[in-house]
Amino acid sequence: MGRKTDPQTTLIAKVKAQLFQRLVILQWLPKYTKSDILADLIAGLTLGLTMMPQSIAYAGLAGLEPQYGLYTAFIGSYTYIFVGSIKEVSIGPTSLMSLLTFSYTVGKPLECVILLTLIAGCVELLMGLLKLGFLVDFMSPCLTSGFTSASTLIIISAQLKNLFGLNIKSHAVIGIIKELIQKYDQIKLADTLLGLICIGLLVALKNLNRLKLTNPTLKKIIWLVSISKNALVVLLASVAAALWTSDGTTPFKITGDVPKGIPQFKFPSLSAQFGNETVGYAEMMGSLGSGLVVIPLVAVLTNVAIAKCYSSDVIVDNSQEMISLGLCNIFGSFVRAMPSSGAFTRSAVASSSDVRTPLQGLYSGTVIVLALSFLAPYFYFIPKAALAAVLITAVSSLFDYKIFPVLWRCNKVDFYLTLATFVIGTLMGVEAAILIGSICNLLVLLMIWARPKVQTEIRKKIDTEERYLYIKPELGLYYPGADYVSECIKKSSNENPSLPIVLDCINILRLDYAAAKTLENALNTYNDGGIGLVMINMETNVFNTLKSITDAENMQLCSNSDKITEIIVVDEKLGKEEEESLLNGKKEDRKSSTISKLSMASGRRRSSERKKSIFELE
Repeated sequence: MGRKTDPQTTLIAKVKAQLFQRLVILQWLPKYTKSDILADLIAGLTLGLTMMPQSIAYAGLAGLEPQYGLYTAFIGSYTYIFVGSIKEVSIGPTSLMSLLTFSYTVGKPLECVILLTLIAGCVELLMGLLKLGFLVDFMSPCLTSGFTSASTLIIISAQLKNLFGLNIKSHAVIGIIKELIQKYDQIKLADTLLGLICIGLLVALKNLNRLKLTNPTLKKIIWLVSISKNALVVLLASVAAALWTSDGTTPFKITGDVPKGIPQFKFPSLSAQFGNETVGYAEMMGSLGSGLVVIPLVAVLTNVAIAKCYSSDVIVDNSQEMISLGLCNIFGSFVRAMPSSGAFTRSAVASSSDVRTPLQGLYSGTVIVLALSFLAPYFYFIPKAALAAVLITAVSSLFDYKIFPVLWRCNKVDFYLTLATFVIGTLMGVEAAILIGSICNLLVLLMIWARPKVQTEIRKKIDTEERYLYIKPELGLYYPGADYVSECIKKSSNENPSLPIVLDCINILRLDYAAAKTLENALNTYNDGGIGLVMINMETNVFNTLKSITDAENMQLCSNSDKITEIIVVDEKLGKEEEESLLNGKKEDRKSSTISKLSMASGRRRSSERKKSIFELE
């Protein structure tokens, strides 16, 4: 007899397996080497220098003070070390997350931002634990491209006020442009010149890597300068602002005081002061509306996209990425961080720095902590025009204008979906673009299943004049398209009333109840009416489903087309008028003009490729 398994031992083994799977650091840390330490140190320091000015800028984009962007950067970096599975991913503030945070929390107290971070983290964690990673697959790349390009325009337009030193109250693209035109005479020359110079420097430093150099040392120096362009430009702009400051006044709009030190780790406040009224967490959640769902979904979509981009031949565990992102945001809410996710710009820096493991987050996070501890007083002089330049250059590459001509040539439906998402996002905001775009995307998917293409041909035996109506649904058969396929069969049969019907089920891999009833009705109609309906290439599970609701004796089944005829060809002797009737309804976009030359060859090919089944002709 086999030895009995102790239930407690089995439970412990399962817990250990889950812990090993979810606490990813346990998988790579035992294999960590000395060379990995140096590589991660270089990558982490480089990434930290990139994150520092970006985090300050992204906090401003979210309508928050600079320190909250830095809080978000260090806590995300530290947390991802333990649960992150992709070494290039760096969790922190991003342009899209900042823009969405601003749109849902504008005019609300800071506590609402922190609560949004906590709820977003909980939603992401729950999605990961429930293994809902497949939901990301329903977000079309066209939809993503549309709202990302729209957010790029919104971010750039929002930074124009800092670039030109203006006070603009509007947050919409059209409103900002109107105010900019109205206040053109108030543009500050100092801010404008500084901002444009910073943009020029950032673009120039970005392209330094294109220089073809042979000296390895010089090549590394140029690479380091190019990678650290944001920190260098902000540093130079801050020095310029400090030098031009006299008697406490400066010609530039500057960041101002930034609190020194790291925040206290504590549970987020569940109440907030709205004017003279104190409200609880329920009212706070109500004020955040759809942001409680939109922000975690967009964050997950971004993180998974980055993970897939940099995972090479490794299979990405979407659920694990959701869990890691959720924990980063949950812990982030304890240090007053804003909603965060990965960023393509940071991942590109990490990848080019030859990062080895997620431990790079230890070094990049430490750079941010040291900056908060020792450099915070010097952030006072950072010009807002310089931060605007950093944001504008960072997001400009996200505008995916190249996709539009490709989509126009490839698929007009995808083109219009992307264009609509982009226009709606630009005019109404990113949240509206995501909502309306998702609905449109869902309708397109439903339309494909509700109106599947149906191949309809008249075929005959090569050695006789006997003909039959051949019908094949191109996309399977499910309840949205069941009635439509039934109407196609009826129309084709009415146009050719004397011909028996052969229904090719090769694309029907499974049936739901509505589709099974459709086939049952067709069998009853045509077999009882004397016309005859034969089904070929039917899967076993499809047969079992159909048999459960109809009499098996009413089904004429055939293993493949060879059982009906040795070679199937399109009837070349059909008159023009009868040939046009091959197409059902609106002709289903299928034409037979070239079949006369290829009928024999294609017939043999279809015959040889036909799928075998367990059924013989009854």
